[in-house]
Amino acid sequence: MQRVFITGGTGFVGSRLVRQYQDKWQITAPGHDLMELTDPESVHRALQQAAPELVIHTAALSDTGWCESHPLASFAVNLEGTVHLAKECAALGAKLVLFSSDQVYNGTRKLGPLAEDAPLDPVNVYGRHKLEAERRALELCPDTVCLRASWMYDFDRPGCKPGTGFWGMLRRSAAGRMPLRLPVREYRGITWVQPVVQAMERMAGLPGGVYNMGAENPLNTYATGLACLEQMGAGEEVLALLEPDAQRWPEFERNLSMDTGRLKQACGVDLGDTVGSFAACLAAWNEREGGKSV
Repeated sequence: MQRVFITGGTGFVGSRLVRQYQDKWQITAPGHDLMELTDPESVHRALQQAAPELVIHTAALSDTGWCESHPLASFAVNLEGTVHLAKECAALGAKLVLFSSDQVYNGTRKLGPLAEDAPLDPVNVYGRHKLEAERRALELCPDTVCLRASWMYDFDRPGCKPGTGFWGMLRRSAAGRMPLRLPVREYRGITWVQPVVQAMERMAGLPGGVYNMGAENPLNTYATGLACLEQMGAGEEVLALLEPDAQRWPEFERNLSMDTGRLKQACGVDLGDTVGSFAACLAAWNEREGGKSV
């Protein structure tokens, strides 16, 4: 069995990786009691003991608003924590897979799907720290695979951290007949996480570098919500609850939309488009629930 070290093993992505590969990999996924990411000595001890061949770094402070208010904590975890891991991977000869973020594109004025080499000047703390973490990780471990992940969601699964995100937002709005405002001046991919987890073996084998990773999406966020509600079979009375928000991002349209062509070409991983991703999640949920209506 391959020895795999997963940070954030109790988090949204990490817990699903542990569940998916627990019978295939020899997994070490320490909690805070066994490894503190901000403490280089703690990271050193944990990595030396596990002696992994592959390290998948999913742990992060990912609430962008919280990071904006707590930049030092974001720096310590999202940037310095990654550096500590990269140094240990270099010493051990372990492959590092870093979960980065589409937030590195937040602030880009160009519209349309963005490639990995697009000029970047992130406007928030989280995006800046993730971008610098990519740079430092590749500097220390040139074979690091940096996956710029889109916003991801899933339905609840036993033993996994809840994180329903976009899926839960639409379901709660439809079930409670509650108004929901989504921006029309925002473009971003939104991705069901399960195909990402299933593709991790292939993505871990990629050559070092940066790869956009997620479902592509030509629609603005309001149009995306409308299309996904229609996938759920929502009637006119529910669709009318979704309101367009034209006030957010008044200076320029917020574009986090990514071109994932490099990932497809390099390893054949194609996560489709956002509306199709939502339909696949819905089908899987219906199958698990025996066809029960959302």
